[in-house]
Amino acid sequence: MKKNMLLICITTVMTASSHAQPGRGENPKFDPAFNPYEKVLDDTARGKRTARFLKYLSTPEVLRDYFYSSPCNDFAVLADTRISQFKALVEKFKSMPIDPKQMKIAEDNYKKNGLAKLNADLAYEIENLEKQGSYTGNSKEPVENILCRAKGNIQTLKNNLAYLEAVKEFFPSTPGLEEAIQTARDGISKYGNNKTILASIKSNKNEAIANVLMPKALTQNAEWEGWFSKWFAKEYPGYTLVKQSLLSANWYIKKNEISGHPEYRHIGTAIGAKDTEGRCWIIKVDLFQDYLGGKFDASRFKMAGKDEMVCENL
Repeated sequence: MKKNMLLICITTVMTASSHAQPGRGENPKFDPAFNPYEKVLDDTARGKRTARFLKYLSTPEVLRDYFYSSPCNDFAVLADTRISQFKALVEKFKSMPIDPKQMKIAEDNYKKNGLAKLNADLAYEIENLEKQGSYTGNSKEPVENILCRAKGNIQTLKNNLAYLEAVKEFFPSTPGLEEAIQTARDGISKYGNNKTILASIKSNKNEAIANVLMPKALTQNAEWEGWFSKWFAKEYPGYTLVKQSLLSANWYIKKNEISGHPEYRHIGTAIGAKDTEGRCWIIKVDLFQDYLGGKFDASRFKMAGKDEMVCENL
């Protein structure tokens, strides 16, 4: 009994200890309190300190992969924090003795390489942002996910702008620098708030669903349509079936490659429907019947897709 009580006490202490230190063992890059630039300028030797600064003179981390689904606000806050920390690093470096020889080498490299590629990358970010929610983009995604991806585009512009402004502090004659700064600023100015981004996404989505059309029926078969109608009524209570277009003129029969015996047969349809909020959809569904005991068995249904559409296109 005493041994069990001692074990319980030890376990309780260990559990309390682990809860008292949230984040222990986690990747510090996800922690806003972590500063990746904190010790960059600690070296007292001017040359080493300058070399360290030049190594860290790059775009603050965005963690772009985490802007693909909602929620993503914490990652935007984290990226903004990295911008502030980076700017503080730049200001601190400006106030300290700098190795002119290393700075001259760096300046020559910037002049040689220029920033035309970065400018093109920023222009692509804006182009990608303007396509968010479009037919050729991701119109079928939930709006909150598309909004996060657009925020990722904007955050990339913001973090790169912080880098470009730092380059301008030290190497203002870099080819393509002013153009890249202007590209980033224009994108942020045009799409830098949620209201503007949402308006763009909704406009793209509306244009996308306007291009969704009800397919023409390949045949008329009241029995087949009845099977699909019963499935629809069960799966989508409250929806109104407006139109149905069978996508199969005949049964497709899948046969075993060795024996040649039937395995199953399949047909498909598209159902045009209106939901309880007045929005219209194309719901595509397949029907399968397995071949068992010398005959085709009961039907099983499988969703093939659901796309929003303009009701006038039904």
